[in-house]
Amino acid sequence: MLDVIIIGGSAAGLSAALILGRSLRSVLVIDSGTPCNRVSHASHGFLTRDGVKPSELLHIGRKQLTQYETVSILNAFVVSAAPADEGFIVETRDGETFQARKLLLATGLRDELPDLPGIENFWGTSVFHCPYCDGWEVRNQPIAIYGPGETLQQVKMLRNWTPHLTLCTGGEGTVPDENRALFTRHGIEVNEKPIARLEGEGDKLRQIVFSDHTTLAVAALFIRPDTHHQAPFAHNLGCVRDENGKIQVDIMGHTSVPGVYAAGDMTSRFRSVAVAVASGAQAAYGISHDLIAEDYS
Repeated sequence: MLDVIIIGGSAAGLSAALILGRSLRSVLVIDSGTPCNRVSHASHGFLTRDGVKPSELLHIGRKQLTQYETVSILNAFVVSAAPADEGFIVETRDGETFQARKLLLATGLRDELPDLPGIENFWGTSVFHCPYCDGWEVRNQPIAIYGPGETLQQVKMLRNWTPHLTLCTGGEGTVPDENRALFTRHGIEVNEKPIARLEGEGDKLRQIVFSDHTTLAVAALFIRPDTHHQAPFAHNLGCVRDENGKIQVDIMGHTSVPGVYAAGDMTSRFRSVAVAVASGAQAAYGISHDLIAEDYS
């Protein structure tokens, strides 16, 4: 029996595997190869790796793990994770089963993009969700925010990166008068026309085309996509979520289910590689502490 199975081999999962491997714990990382940030042109805000492609970060992480003989990585798709008489049993789509004393969920999130024709062409390269991740690259340029829902905080944030900011509601909902007055004071435009499509050159967005055939030239568009868990394991195991759907964990990665831990985007409101790496390490410390306690009980 393994000490730990980690489902998800992106930043959080590999970070946890590193700590556990250095603790001489037997670890299996099972990864389907579909991280949420795979479409991003670069990862920003991660000290010593600012601007590196997410795929390159994972390549470096995997390579560094090869020196730890107790850590294995399996490229596979997990179909089930369930309690067993001892620990947990995980099954892959290929029919392989593995058993471990502890289970770490690091499967991340999946973005659901708004219905804007053409958006897939620019997602991750000039259509973004995080100003901290990508705002600097389009600073002082014309930027739009798509927000039929509540976007006040994002508008305030992005105004810090550019004075050329337009809120596009897409013709849905209305902007409260108090928000409109705030936008006017800070030179933020509001466009409430329905959006017909996004146009650009290659993967670079150049303009938003509205239903009346008018256009808005932009260097980038920021959205707030709906997010969903990549995998159902936390739900199936009974892990408690908060009001935003995040898995509730303590500082050591414990979920509400004994023996099950979680890390990364599925546990945090802050979606960044740096935060995911930190939460993976914290979960690994928690797992190691609990394994030691069991070994000496």
